[in-house]
Amino acid sequence: MHPEERGFLLPRHASRRDLLRLALGASAVLLVEACGPSPSGSGAAPTTSAPATSAAPAPAGGATAAPAKPAAAPTTQPAAAQATQPAAAAATQPAAQAARGGLLRVGLDVDADSLDPRLTKNTSGFRIKELAFNGLVAINPDYSPVPDLAEKWDNPDDKTWVFHLRSGVKFHDGSDLTAADVKFTYESVLDQTFNSPFRAFYLSVDKVDATDKNTVTFTLKAPFAPFLSYMDLAIVPQAAVQKLDKDFGTKPVGTGPFKVDRWASGDTIELSANDSFFGGRPNLDRVRVKVVPDNSGRVVGLESGDLDFVQSPVSPQDVARVQSAGKLKVERTPAAGYTYINLNCADPILADKKVRQALSHLVNKQQIIDTIYKGIGKPANGPIVPGMWAYSADVPSYEYSPDKANQLLDDAGWKAGTDGIRAKDGQQLSLTVRTHSEDPDRKQLIQVLQSEFQKVGIEASTNTVEFPAFFQDVQDGKYQVGVIGWLNLSDPDRATFRQFTVDGTANYGKYKNDQVDKLLKDARTTLDQAKAKTIYADAVKQIVDDAPYIFVQYQEYIAMYSPKVQGYVVNPVANWLSYKKVSLTA
Repeated sequence: MHPEERGFLLPRHASRRDLLRLALGASAVLLVEACGPSPSGSGAAPTTSAPATSAAPAPAGGATAAPAKPAAAPTTQPAAAQATQPAAAAATQPAAQAARGGLLRVGLDVDADSLDPRLTKNTSGFRIKELAFNGLVAINPDYSPVPDLAEKWDNPDDKTWVFHLRSGVKFHDGSDLTAADVKFTYESVLDQTFNSPFRAFYLSVDKVDATDKNTVTFTLKAPFAPFLSYMDLAIVPQAAVQKLDKDFGTKPVGTGPFKVDRWASGDTIELSANDSFFGGRPNLDRVRVKVVPDNSGRVVGLESGDLDFVQSPVSPQDVARVQSAGKLKVERTPAAGYTYINLNCADPILADKKVRQALSHLVNKQQIIDTIYKGIGKPANGPIVPGMWAYSADVPSYEYSPDKANQLLDDAGWKAGTDGIRAKDGQQLSLTVRTHSEDPDRKQLIQVLQSEFQKVGIEASTNTVEFPAFFQDVQDGKYQVGVIGWLNLSDPDRATFRQFTVDGTANYGKYKNDQVDKLLKDARTTLDQAKAKTIYADAVKQIVDDAPYIFVQYQEYIAMYSPKVQGYVVNPVANWLSYKKVSLTA
């Protein structure tokens, strides 16, 4: 979307640097962004279920108040950009009329993989991150960065960022947050042996210096346009990490509004209010996160009073029923994520672009959304979601056309035999379509794909396993066709770089296009937003033409909760952030 549509009054040819300066000076409430189980991470996270039904991601916890409108852009760029503490910071204090105390019971589809925010790879881990941790910045629902642990920052030149920490912030163990903890956090993520899924987001960083106790300076190797959007990385305490070592992933220590008390793996995560939270003690005393893999089972738990809050993924028929009954609150908003079909380009059959394009013509996106997702979400045309400044609708189209699919398969040398099954050089055209068992809508989708593939002579089978096993196979490249999703795509770089660059850490299907690789790297160093948008548009056109993904659905994020839950604000980026303001009525 254009900057003007986001409330930023900019010169016609505003640069990305202009946008950053406005974001730095804008008054706003504190928000934290998180992502969904994405094959994604805090960068982007793979979604455990179809966000359409769940509506991803991921990028929706919420703002406690609308951000103040920034001033008009300066006609000339100041020597240094600076962010100050949001004027609405007072809104982070508990509202006087809000009820205090109580337990919020939340249903979640899959368990977290790790509670160490530097290592988690799924949406559930990111949700806990929103409650227990903070980054230097947080990401607003409009994807703009606002102060969090850093009360302000300076950008004296294109390769230097100086962050000034809030004073008096304490970790859950009572220790003080210092610049040394920030330095440690980022250096650990950059350490290749640590194997953080977010390392690729910070490769532009040359060094991190703890200038003094409350000041951190990042020196970049080159200008990096999306830098601020990645400064939401959760900060961990160096001393606690070194003491707990690998146990930190099960006994995390953060600065957030809630503390993790207990994690019964596969079942429950218990959290309690952080009395010393720098934004003011939460209204709630406790949050209990219960893992309920069945989407409809979670909704039944909500309707029966066993749960207070459930979120995407939820089944479309349940959404319609609950909305019609009118007894529960239902919030819906476009999500910063999409559902897609991942085609493994390293597979001998799918290495052929014509085969991938043929499969793309066999996906009737609108019908899938109308029938499986009951109208939730929109047909997707690429990795950058609508509403983001780099989005473009001008990309190649794969209309549903079995005739075109047949022709492409013929051209690729796969000919139908007397049994109707295509073969080439004595090998049958055989594909297995996979997803995870927790999401009934995705399970239905792979059955639809199986039927469509069989109609054109492909011997197709399906396979489902629980999300952890499925996602591990995806990461290991042990799949042909996989239905999955991305959330938390709060920046075009987050939506593209790890997924489609040659050595991208989330390029599980080994997609390779040297020109796309160059374009996405060039976009990272282009501070002029208009130029960057053109670069992203060119990259997306080639990605869609190459068809390593079949983009199915731009997701919605859906939250359903009891009327006694007060103060929850839906947010397409940080879904649980507003829990720090939530209260429960009697």
